[in-house]
This record gives sequence, structure tokens and C-alpha cells, in this order.
Amino acid sequence: MTTKVNVSKDSSCERLAILINTIAPYRIPIYGFLAERFTTLILHGGSEGNRNWALRLPPVLRVQKVWGFQIVGKKSTGTPGITDRSFIHLNIGLLWQLPLFGPSVVISNEMGLRTIIALAYGKLTGVPVWVWWGGTLYSERNISSGRRLLRSFIVRFAKRWISYGKTSTEYLESIGVARKNILQIQNCVPHEAFLEIPRPVKNWFEGLPHPVILTVGQLIARKGMDKLIEACGRLAANGAKFTLVIVGQGPERERLEQMAMANHIDNFLILPNQSQNTLNELYRAADVFVFPTLEDVWGLVVNEAMWTGIPVLCSEYAGCAIELLPQSNIFDPLLPESFDGALARAFDGTVAPPNLSKLKTWQEVASMIDRSIKSGSPVSG
Repeated sequence: MTTKVNVSKDSSCERLAILINTIAPYRIPIYGFLAERFTTLILHGGSEGNRNWALRLPPVLRVQKVWGFQIVGKKSTGTPGITDRSFIHLNIGLLWQLPLFGPSVVISNEMGLRTIIALAYGKLTGVPVWVWWGGTLYSERNISSGRRLLRSFIVRFAKRWISYGKTSTEYLESIGVARKNILQIQNCVPHEAFLEIPRPVKNWFEGLPHPVILTVGQLIARKGMDKLIEACGRLAANGAKFTLVIVGQGPERERLEQMAMANHIDNFLILPNQSQNTLNELYRAADVFVFPTLEDVWGLVVNEAMWTGIPVLCSEYAGCAIELLPQSNIFDPLLPESFDGALARAFDGTVAPPNLSKLKTWQEVASMIDRSIKSGSPVSG
């Protein structure tokens, strides 16, 4: 969705430009909050093939697509045989669209060409530039020497950073960013949809054996769904009765269904992508949520599940794990004994319940960004 913007330049009004690849629905409340406080324009590169979201933008939020193109490739995840798609966005239009808008502050997402253009604009105009980053030491362990060189260049000139959370801050410090220059927020979701108890409560899994083991995510190799099925297969081989439910879509569906049959998992469901309201019902109807990812810079489905109160088991390869969960709820999906031990706790009811005090609301995150922009430096809390 794109809205053409014609905004007259007014030096009395602070103007915020947000430069991103794709407009993610979970960020819209934050963008809307900022748009209430700044004249805000989102300059985006368009949708990616694996990010086909239906968006509902608040009227105050202005968006404009940037002229450019994408290069789609493959990247290694560091796990043998597991690759993921990569998208390189060459948003050349920023060269003229930024000066036309004339922002007094810029937020640029990730470290690539758009951030280099933003930093060049900031250098020429004296406008502060914030770089919003979400990689971790684990997710970035296999990047190319070219990307390392590019990032060292960006770190040299970028003095204001926003990180997804602890693991992203840890990565930024490892490449030379001073901690005092980092606003550590937390990747968050519009939590209101997951706090409301559905009325009437739908019995999604009536007649199926419990515990109901639920996971949500794209059906791609990186998400580790096959490791979850293998672990559940070992449970089934030992006589355990349970139901495994996967919510998501993607190219791995047929292979996962075949794996479930081969592993003799009698009660197995794959449901397509669901709305937030339906996900709220599914989280609440299940007994444990498992996030078996092999690599995620965060893992927002963990936030969603925690808000509903369901116990969560999470892969150690998710950026959110150490920030949101106790060590007893974290496992290594590549080590059968670790995965099996975690799932065993779902059967004896010893998975630690979610600690909601670990979660930040989108309002808290948006306020932290707002205060930091206005002060010109990171303001936490």
C-alpha cells in the first residue's frame, strides 16, 4: 500500500523519515505512535515474496514506495543442507526522495545501501540518523567478507543505534559500536490481541489426545519444523500420546506431512496462517508452545504465546530466548537429548510458565524511541 506524499517544508515541524524494506504489521502501532509526534513518512522498498501481509495503516501514517529493485538469492544458515532466501534491496530512489521530504531525523532499518544513503544525507545536512538493527552473533556468524567490510564502514559513521534486544546489542558491541550509542528496545507485538480471553471459548482440539504441542511459523527449513517432528516421533515410539499442531504455510508442507507419517505421529495437523484473534484461541487451547527454529534474529511468535499465558519451550537459536525465558525452557533442536528433555517437561507439567514482566509492550518501545529521538541520544526505560 502506497500513499503519495506532498508535504511542504516547515522548519517548525519535526519530520521523521523511516527507511525500511517492507512494512511489517507488528511495527505499525509503533510507527503510528511516532506519526502522532512527528510528521512521519515511511519510505519502503516493497513487499518480499515471503512477506505477503495485509496491512491496515492509521490515517496519520504516510507511506511511499522507493524506486529501486531487489536481488533475491540464497544464504547459508550454517546448518548443513539448510539455506534460506536472502533479499538485497537497492533503494536508489532514496537519493532524491529523502531530500524532497527533508526530514529532521532519519531511522534506517538494517545495514545496507539504504543506511549508507541515509548516513550520506545526514552528513550533508546535519540530520541525525538512527540505525535499527536485529542481527545476533549467531545469525551473523556466516556473513561474507564483503558484508563485514560494509558494516565496519557503517559503524564508523553511525553514532545512534536501535537494537532488537540483548542479543542484537551483543552483536553490535562485537563489531565496535559503543554501548552508550545503543538504544536497546525489544522486538514486540501488538499484545492486546493476545490478552483478551475469547468468548465463547472454542474447543479447537476436542477429542484429540493431550498434551497438544503447538508451533507457529513459516514452513521453511530454517524454522526447524522437521526437528520438532523427529522429536515427537521419538515420543510416539516410546508410547506417548499427544497431538502435534503446526500453523503456517510454505514450501516444506508436503515434506513435513510425509515426515509425520513416517514417524507414526497419529494426531498431526497443519493449519494455514491464521489471524491474530484465531491465534489467540489456538495458543490458549494448546498445552505447550514450542519454537524449534534453527535461526531467528528474534521470534515474535514467542511474544504472542507468552501474552496468552501458555508455557513456552524455545530453541537457543532464537534471539529472544535468553531475554524472555528461563534457561530450563530453552533447548538445542539439533541435539536430540536436549529437545527430548524439553518436551518431556511438557508431559509432566514442569515447563515454567511465562513471566510477563520480561515482555515490553509496543507502547513502552515506542515511547523509548520517541524520547531518544527528541533527546538526540539513547534513553532507556
